Amino acid sequence: MGSLFRWLVFLAVFLCLYGTLHLYVLIKVRRSLYLEGLSYILLLIVLAFLMLAPILARLLESQGHSLFGLLLTWVGYVWMGYLFLFVCIAIPVDTYHLIVGGLQRLFEVDWSDYMLMRRHNLMLVAAAAGLLTVYGALAAHFVGVKHVAIACPKLPASVAQVRIVQISDLHLGPMLYPGRLEPILTAIKEAKPDILVCTGDLLDGPLDDSANVAQLFNALPATMGKYAILGNHEFYTGLAEAAQFIQAAGFHLLRGTYAAPREGIAIAGLDDPASRTAEGLSEPELLAQIPPDQLAILLKHRPLPRSDGQRRFDLQLSGHVHNGQVFPFGLVIKMLYPFTKGLYAVAPAAHLYVSPGTGTWGPPLRVFAPPEITVIDLQRPTTNGQQSEKSK
Repeated sequence: MGSLFRWLVFLAVFLCLYGTLHLYVLIKVRRSLYLEGLSYILLLIVLAFLMLAPILARLLESQGHSLFGLLLTWVGYVWMGYLFLFVCIAIPVDTYHLIVGGLQRLFEVDWSDYMLMRRHNLMLVAAAAGLLTVYGALAAHFVGVKHVAIACPKLPASVAQVRIVQISDLHLGPMLYPGRLEPILTAIKEAKPDILVCTGDLLDGPLDDSANVAQLFNALPATMGKYAILGNHEFYTGLAEAAQFIQAAGFHLLRGTYAAPREGIAIAGLDDPASRTAEGLSEPELLAQIPPDQLAILLKHRPLPRSDGQRRFDLQLSGHVHNGQVFPFGLVIKMLYPFTKGLYAVAPAAHLYVSPGTGTWGPPLRVFAPPEITVIDLQRPTTNGQQSEKSK
């Protein structure tokens, strides 16, 4: 009952916020094109359909109409991304015209040369949003590889270097299209990881041919093993289904537990708070189980390192925030999370790396927040102990 209530609250909030964006577009298009009567009603119907498309898609999928559900999912989420960009461009443009128009009336001067006609305003905003949508779709498809080197004093004496490859927030689900995974899997293979980790949200919704997709991940090499944790979307998808897929993909699922891929190295993992009742040990209890002389790597979906003074990790790997995914949403993310992307020294000898994510959630777009596969080399400290990052 509590779960149903939370979903109803989420749905109500979503429709209010999303509906407000559609109302803004409705007013802007009507005023710009002077729509009346039937044309205005048609616009209203189209916008209402696009607003409800993601919900209708889930209903179609639940009734077994997977093809129509998939088409509607793509329409709904591409439109969602386009709409967000449209509004983010339109608001400053409209604000500019509002200010100039007000000053023009106040001082009784003609500044019409500094203003666009409503129709031209609409065309400019629509075209700019369209170009950014195309750019965002291409940016989401071409996943880069980021190389990070971290000086690690606790690296076992018998090991010269440990290479960790991190993927996060792939959100595999109905929108997984042919050819999407191949370059990602190829990049992981070429990195030759000692350890492959997924820091949550690998699965997000029904996945066609899930057994074959899982086998593709299962075939990835990692000399010290593959490890994963549950993100919030695995719990939204369904715990049993998500856990089964992750394990079929060859990952050791860490739920309040830790594993020792090699003597002197421990990898611990925690459930996301979305679980409501996390399995296994809490973070303080879990890290306390690891001998202090061992290298402690913590997989934690949300980039929120503890600051209670108890035993820390040596390296925490997180994701979740997507670096905002679509600018300027990243500005909002920065207000909610102090760590949004990249490598941070959160305490002496304790580092946090936040992946911007390898995939997308919702709109299949990445605007000024490129996705990445992260290659982390844990190395013996140099004289200056510096860390480094580079991309390709």
